[in-house]
Amino acid sequence: MKLAFRNLYSSLCGNSCHARFIQVSGFIILTLFTLTSCSSTKTEEKGVAVTIEPLRYFVDQLTSQKVPVDVMVPMGTSPATYAPTTSQLMALSSAGVYVQAGHLGFEEAWMHRLKELNPEMDVLNLSRNIQLIKGEDHQHGDHMHEAGIDPHIWMSPKIVMDFLPDLKSVLIKNFPEDKETIDANFLRLLTEVETIHNSFMALSDNEQPNKFMIFHPALTYLARDYGLEQISIEYEGKEPSPAKLKELIDRALEEEIKIIFIQAEFDQRNAEMVRKATGARLVVINPLGYNWPGTMKDLRELLSNHLK
Repeated sequence: MKLAFRNLYSSLCGNSCHARFIQVSGFIILTLFTLTSCSSTKTEEKGVAVTIEPLRYFVDQLTSQKVPVDVMVPMGTSPATYAPTTSQLMALSSAGVYVQAGHLGFEEAWMHRLKELNPEMDVLNLSRNIQLIKGEDHQHGDHMHEAGIDPHIWMSPKIVMDFLPDLKSVLIKNFPEDKETIDANFLRLLTEVETIHNSFMALSDNEQPNKFMIFHPALTYLARDYGLEQISIEYEGKEPSPAKLKELIDRALEEEIKIIFIQAEFDQRNAEMVRKATGARLVVINPLGYNWPGTMKDLRELLSNHLK
C-alpha cells in the first residue's frame, strides 16, 4: 500500500513534490496501515463507488440502499477538477464495483490510478454501449473531454434505460445475495424511467421548434434524444465575447427563446444579460443532484411551459 500511494503521488506531482510527499507521508501511511491491520480482524463490507450523485441514486434504487455507496465527486465540487482525498482513496479499497459515467474529467484523470489501488474492483463504464456525442476539440466550460466527448449521458432518460441492464448485471455479479431485491427493483426503476422518457417524447409531438438556451451545454443528449434544440451561451467552451453575446441576444429575440438554463456553479452574469435583453426566464438547474427523477420531472415541466 505504501508503494501504491508513493507511485500515485509521484505520478500526479512528479519529482518536484516527491520530496514533500516523503516528509508528510509517514503519518498518512501509518494511518493507512493501522486501519488496514484493524480491518484484517473483521470482514470488510464490500461496497460500490460512483463518480457523481445521480449514479448513486441508481445504485441505491436497485439495491434498496443495502449496499454502501461512496461518491467520489461530492456535491458542490467540479467533476472536471476534483481530486480525491486520502480518506476516499482508503474507502476505495473495499469497493467491489466502480460505476463511472465514462468521460467526466475526474474519470479521465483518475480511473487508471484508482484501478491500480484496487485491482480486483469491477469497473462499469455506463457509456460503453451508448452512441456518444463528440466533435473535434469539443469543449465544456473549464475542461475538454477526451476525443471531444460530451459526458452528460445520465441527463437523457432514453440513455438511462439503455444502461440500467448493465448496472443491474454488475450489481448482481458482486452482490449475489441481493439478486432477488435487485431484480425486483430493476423492474420498478425501469418503469419509473420509462414514464419520464415517455413524458419527454410528448415534447417532440409539438410541431413548433423546441428551442431553449443554456449556459453550459449539459443537456446535449436530452436535446438529441427528444427532438429539442439546445443553444449554448458558452462559445467553444469559453464565456462568449461581447460580439458573440450580442449574436445570442439577437437570436433569442428573433426565435423568441423563452427559457435559459444555468447550473448553480457557473457565473450567471452573461446569462443574466441575455435574460434582461430578451425577457426570457433564467432557471438554475442541478444535473449533478442525487434526486434524478425530481431533476428530470422539473426539466420536463419547465420545457413544456417555455418551449417555442
